[in-house]
Amino acid sequence: MCETCGGAGASVPPMSKPAAPMKHRSWYLPADVADSLAAAVSDIHFRTRRPKSEVLTAVVAVALEHEADIMARLTKDAAA
Repeated sequence: MCETCGGAGASVPPMSKPAAPMKHRSWYLPADVADSLAAAVSDIHFRTRRPKSEVLTAVVAVALEHEADIMARLTKDAAA
């Protein structure tokens, strides 16, 4: 029995819909960026208790909503 919770351990709620098919991809990033991304995903995972794949999906979806901002940053950096 867990002394912290008295044996009534909290469980993660079941997913509301079946998981989408997953695909593995490899991306190369600077080490500091990869570390920051991993830290953010872990932090959000522990705060929300949602699967890390779901957290990363949300992070990427938000980034894709800001594609114009990304293009502006890359264009500005290329022009500099």
